[in-house]
Amino acid sequence: MPHASISGYEDAAGPLIGRLLADPAQAWSTGSFGAIAEFMRDADEPLSVDAAEDPEHRRLATDRGAIAITLRSDVRPLAYETPSSDGVGWSSAIAFCLPEAAAAGPARTVVTELGPDADAVRPEDRNGVLFDLGLGIPHTEACLRASTPEALSVLRRLAGRPLLGEDPGPRRAAAATGAHRVFMTRLARIEVFQAVPKTGETSPEGPHTHLLPKLLAAGRAASANTPIPEGLVAGLTLHACNPLRDALGRPRAFDPIAHQAFQALMTAHGDPRVLALRQRFLAALQDGMAPDALVDDGDQDARHLRATLRVALRQARQTQAARAAVLDAWSDAIDPAARGRTPDTVCG
Repeated sequence: MPHASISGYEDAAGPLIGRLLADPAQAWSTGSFGAIAEFMRDADEPLSVDAAEDPEHRRLATDRGAIAITLRSDVRPLAYETPSSDGVGWSSAIAFCLPEAAAAGPARTVVTELGPDADAVRPEDRNGVLFDLGLGIPHTEACLRASTPEALSVLRRLAGRPLLGEDPGPRRAAAATGAHRVFMTRLARIEVFQAVPKTGETSPEGPHTHLLPKLLAAGRAASANTPIPEGLVAGLTLHACNPLRDALGRPRAFDPIAHQAFQALMTAHGDPRVLALRQRFLAALQDGMAPDALVDDGDQDARHLRATLRVALRQARQTQAARAAVLDAWSDAIDPAARGRTPDTVCG
């Protein structure tokens, strides 16, 4: 979306990040399209490092992973929602963005030894040696942290070589070391202590990483479905508690409290054009109007604005079920995948 549209996002991000980081219902990610690290924790999971003890660098650590966030004055939070592929739900997120130039990193293209990880979240990890995997991502350093002689030996043999060539051997050798994964941007780092899943295994619950060379080759900072304004890069993303899915992605009954909590964040940190479009849609729904062309197909942001309407329609199905006939008419026009899908068919 146009850079000018971000003028409403410049509120101080520090208190917002601190409040959200304290809530175990929220999940976080950092990285790039095709190379991402995720951090989440259980409500009753013990913390070995607590953000409350470090007001300048917000840090949390569990036995499964860690996150550290560096507060900066040039961070711009952008709240957004995108429709999910099931035809019923949606996801809610806040991208904490930096100007592209400020987000830029070294973008190394070969495995590179960086030395001891003095910034590790847990003190006991600071003697571990970082190795940049050389993925060439402009704003993300994807690293392994070796703490055993065996892991150090393997990674030092890989140093100076690209990891993602046609030969899968280097990639498999690096994964087999069991070294911690450490993904860093200018805004945040996420550390994953859990093992890399073997071929055919799914990612473990809790903190984990994804490295998908085919997606990485696209050279995108984010998915095309993510409405990050031109000139900005997300250094950290909050994945908000979903009102229709639990932390494991399983369907649940609609949670109006979780929904309203994120709507408040959307109002404070959403794109003004998105908020205005949603209000026009809700007004049309309130008046019982038939579907109308609320989005100009010639608009450069038409794709994201149409997604906004689909999300607003799906949310209305949860909160305004009495308007089923009008909602069905709108579904036929803007969201055929949702036609006939009700809360009971998903969460019953």
